Amino acid sequence: MDINFNEFGLNLRKISLLSGGLTNACLKVEAKEGTFVWRPVSDQAKLLGADRDKERDILMALHAVPFTPRVHNSNEHGLLVEWFDGEMLALDKAQNVAVELLVSVHQLTTDDFTDELKNDVMSLKLRILNYWSSLEIENQTREMQTYVDYFSKKEERALFTPCLCHYDIGAYNIIVKEEGHGLIDWEYASIGDPSQDLTTMIIANQFAVDEVVFNYCRQRNFDIEPWQKAVAYWTPWVCFMGALWFSLGHQLLKDHCYQELAEREMNKLKKLLPLIQK
Repeated sequence: MDINFNEFGLNLRKISLLSGGLTNACLKVEAKEGTFVWRPVSDQAKLLGADRDKERDILMALHAVPFTPRVHNSNEHGLLVEWFDGEMLALDKAQNVAVELLVSVHQLTTDDFTDELKNDVMSLKLRILNYWSSLEIENQTREMQTYVDYFSKKEERALFTPCLCHYDIGAYNIIVKEEGHGLIDWEYASIGDPSQDLTTMIIANQFAVDEVVFNYCRQRNFDIEPWQKAVAYWTPWVCFMGALWFSLGHQLLKDHCYQELAEREMNKLKKLLPLIQK
C-alpha cells in the first residue's frame, strides 16, 4: 500500500525499507522535520499478535520516557514513530543492559493509561491458542497438538502483580544511542505478569538464567527464590509459544530457518516437559 506521508505534514527526503523480523516490513522515513519509522498495519502483523493501536496508545502514554520512541502520527494504515539514531546492541554485550531496561519498564507508572489498556492483560494461553489456530492443517503436528491440549487445560494466573511488560526485550530491539539506550518495537507490549516478561527475555536471547534472575531481583530488592520458581514455571509456556511463532514464520515466509528455530524450541520443550503423545 502506498502511503502519502505528506498528510503527516512531512517534507520527504528519502524512504527506505528496513530489514527485520516477521512483523516488520517497516520503512525508514527521512524528512526535513526529522527521521521516523513507519510501522504498518498488516494481516501478517495481526496474525502474529502485533497490535498497532495498542502500541500507539502505550507509547503516547510513555511519551516522556527517554528510552521509548515518541509517536509522531498514525492512521488506520500504521504508526509513525521516532527513529533512534544508533547501532543495535551486540548480543554478547546485551545481558546486563537488557535486565536494566526490563527493570525500568516494570517500574514505569501506568497512571496515564486508559482503563482499556490497564484491563487488556497479556495471556500466554490465548496467544498459544491463537497461533495454533492460525497454522494451516499441514503445519499442525501431532506433537504440537499434544502440547496445545496440555496448555489449554492449565490454569494461567499471574504469579506477581501485573505491570507494564514489553514482551520482546532482545538485543535486536535495543539501540545504543549517544546517551543511553533506546528500546524499540513495542508491538507486543501489554499489562502482564512481570515474570512472564523476564522469562521471555531470557529465552529470546538465550541468556544465562540464574545470572539474569539474580541480577533482576538484586536491582528490585526482591527475594530470588519465588522468581526462580516463576521463571521455571513459565519457561515451557514461552518455549511452546516461540515454537508456534516460528512455525507461523515458516508458513508465512517459507524460510527454512524459521522451521529450524521452531524445532529448536520444541526440542527444548520436550526436555523440560516430556508428554506422552495421544
